[in-house]
Amino acid sequence: MYVDTIERPDTATLVSAAQDGDAMAWERLIEEFSPMLKARIRRFRLSHEDAQDVLQTTWLLAWQNLRSVADGQRMAGWLATIAFRECLKLTKRTKEICTPDLDTLGSTDDVDRELARIWLAGTLDALVEELPAAQRVLFRALTETSEPHYVDVARRLGRPVGSIGPTRARTFAKLRGLLQAREITRDFLD
Repeated sequence: MYVDTIERPDTATLVSAAQDGDAMAWERLIEEFSPMLKARIRRFRLSHEDAQDVLQTTWLLAWQNLRSVADGQRMAGWLATIAFRECLKLTKRTKEICTPDLDTLGSTDDVDRELARIWLAGTLDALVEELPAAQRVLFRALTETSEPHYVDVARRLGRPVGSIGPTRARTFAKLRGLLQAREITRDFLD
């Protein structure tokens, strides 16, 4: 039985063609990488409209800077980095605390717990900003997914895999120290 297969160009070939102005190659790149970008953007728990804006901005920036891509095989990582940075910019610009309808929480203890959680989330964001840049970047990379893999984080940050665990330990120790300096302990959280 003869099966005619359509040869699919690899990413590097598509990038090169798109750099040369091939609109079809650019469309294929969008088709190929949009699902991955949407999944990464979703991790930031943005509204649908904000997520769409980040996706469009990511593709716009990618198009504007496409000539800077020297290795087309690294397109996925390059796009993911653009999307990650755009998500961070958006969350910093629109840093709003969504206050729940406290009447639906029930008891006074539930209300107190929810208000403490909201306050602590804002406090933690402020404390993360006090970390050295390398620790701040690592903290965000580790907390953007529920199950971060050191290999993925190391690759994305351009660091050796063996450095992620020790840097994570130092980062969390520094955060614990910052929390303790503000007298925020486990007793406060319970």
